[in-house]
Amino acid sequence: MKYSKCERVRIRLASIPNFADKEYHHDQIKFYAKMTELIYKALIMNSIRSFINEVIRCLNIKEDIELRVMRLPSRRSRVIGINERGRIVGRQIYGRAWRNKPLIDIFPNLIFLDKLSCPSYNVRFRLRRIILNSVIRGVIHEILHKSGLKDENETKKVTEEYYETFRKRYLKQFDKEIKPLLREWYEFEVAMIR
Repeated sequence: MKYSKCERVRIRLASIPNFADKEYHHDQIKFYAKMTELIYKALIMNSIRSFINEVIRCLNIKEDIELRVMRLPSRRSRVIGINERGRIVGRQIYGRAWRNKPLIDIFPNLIFLDKLSCPSYNVRFRLRRIILNSVIRGVIHEILHKSGLKDENETKKVTEEYYETFRKRYLKQFDKEIKPLLREWYEFEVAMIR
């Protein structure tokens, strides 16, 4: 397990669960392992780390929070299909805030229709888009729940406000910092195709 401490937030990369070999194709496990490793590396980048700490200060959260990057998608995520633009249609669970613990789980996007099928690498997976649109929004959303905001519609609205703040203040820095991760992801994809 990897750990990183950034002021009020401890970020941890969970281990791959024991049941993974029974429920997922081994190439999917490799895919999600690499994706979550890079999500972890993205969460400890200065731009995202600074923003998370800023959100926690703004919301006046007193306790330290642990962000745990889970290695597989949430069991509650579902893929129904893929639309004509190549986008996944379904229900994605990006995070979970524990009620009795200062813990937030962050899940990777569910990408494949069937857990036991060999992944097709005909389509390049956009890691930047996943981190920017899913992971950061998921972290904000769950931190808002930790602050005491319970109403889901209100949480979604406030999440978008904070997300826009991130894009205005940190997007240029984020784009510079993520380039080595995108290169690493591209090399992984090329290796998996062979």
